Amino acid sequence: MTVPVNNFLDTCLFFNTNAFSRHLAKLADGVFKSLNLSASHASLLLLVYETPGINPKELSRLLQLNPSTITRFIDALVKQKLVTREVRGKTARIHPTPKGLSIKSDVATAYRQLIMTYSDILGGESAAHLSQKIARANDRMRKALSSAQKIP
Repeated sequence: MTVPVNNFLDTCLFFNTNAFSRHLAKLADGVFKSLNLSASHASLLLLVYETPGINPKELSRLLQLNPSTITRFIDALVKQKLVTREVRGKTARIHPTPKGLSIKSDVATAYRQLIMTYSDILGGESAAHLSQKIARANDRMRKALSSAQKIP
């Protein structure tokens, strides 16, 4: 049986964004492997470096991840002694440790390498444009789904 060259998958945003995400994840895994970090952990670390004392709720909002996922990420980074969790009542604040700060430039360099690599593949302007369009689409989707959940 011959599969048509153009099929429904070519125009399916769900399929194509998931496939693209898997390719980016594979690329990121290679870039961050030497640091023993996932790209998601590195993203969280960069936010903690940028805003020492940031709370998990804000990390959840910025990384667009569920609070339980953020808790797991923080637990993993605490275990690696890269961050500390300061708890006061119901509020937690996340700070980089000296060990975490010692790899700050390596994490930033790896992140820049990831961006440069996919920009080389896609073209710099195309990669930036695609990222901006996806960010706007994510925001619209998040708002639409948030509104839909409020409707009984």
